[in-house]
Amino acid sequence: MLNKIYLEFRDIYQNAKYVVLSSPSIEFSIGQETIPLDQLLTKYQQSTACFITACNPWGKDMGKDMNHAKIAQLEKDLIKTELPYLHAFGSNSAGTWKEESFLIIGIDKQVVSQLGRQYEQNAIIWVVKEQVPELIWLI
Repeated sequence: MLNKIYLEFRDIYQNAKYVVLSSPSIEFSIGQETIPLDQLLTKYQQSTACFITACNPWGKDMGKDMNHAKIAQLEKDLIKTELPYLHAFGSNSAGTWKEESFLIIGIDKQVVSQLGRQYEQNAIIWVVKEQVPELIWLI
């Protein structure tokens, strides 16, 4: 199953634009150095973060209302962690799709991987200070 999903979504995720709605906004891509992300982590005195969504489980379009409900539930779960997080979104370069997301600062990789699986996501983006953002497959 991994091979099929990986082949179907690899290029989509690799070429997507990820935006953290901080002040100012931070745009980044997989595998490309992003100094503003490093600066954001420094501001929070953390070395890791994760970009995650709850939209479109397993890559299937669930529609605006269902995705909004899933994002609201994910935010409730994030509040329980007591970790700082910022609203964000992922989109394609043409802007024809957009998914609400979050950047969770200081979360453990295993914890966020489990959270991603709980919300039936194919992948998350792992961010480590002074390294390039990395796509982590969850399937």
